[in-house]
Amino acid sequence: MRHLLPVLFVLCLVPGAKAQLLPQLALDSVRTYRSLERALKEPDKVYRLDLSKQKLKQVPEEVRQLRNLNALELGRNKLKDLPPWMNELQYMQEFGAGRNKFTKIPNVVCQWKQLKRLDMHQNHIEGLPKCMGNLKELYSLDLWSNDLGDFPDEISGMKALRYMDLRVIQFSEKEMARIVSLLPQVKIFFSQPCNCGN
Repeated sequence: MRHLLPVLFVLCLVPGAKAQLLPQLALDSVRTYRSLERALKEPDKVYRLDLSKQKLKQVPEEVRQLRNLNALELGRNKLKDLPPWMNELQYMQEFGAGRNKFTKIPNVVCQWKQLKRLDMHQNHIEGLPKCMGNLKELYSLDLWSNDLGDFPDEISGMKALRYMDLRVIQFSEKEMARIVSLLPQVKIFFSQPCNCGN
């Protein structure tokens, strides 16, 4: 099986090849495009795109042309939401949007059935939507330093989840225990519970 991986990787990068999901080894090895202008010159070859630190207030619609996109980094921008058309990026495995202005997890995230890593640290997210329980492939969830208060029971559906960072968020000991009970297979990183005013 090992000797087949380079072959699969090469097949994925053949010009004109159909859009597809990259195996993790291939995804870790592909070029990261850091310029949307350059990416649009060869859209079928773009599997990983980094548009961080560009003061974006919305995701450029040109990203829609990158049908093979498996990983997108949008950290350190000024985004508040994601456009509905992003659900067309059906091969999304890794999505990062830390240090933006989100107050909720956008609905489109729940439609990325192949999503394995989600990083939305240092936003203003107040709770998780019930639909996140549908992310059956999600392995790592980074939400540290948000305003989280709502963890619906449905998140127990994230069966592949193994790591979740919830540091710099104030939870009661009771709520921490409830979250752990919903996701017993997950290594969860909490800050110390606040006993303020007690």
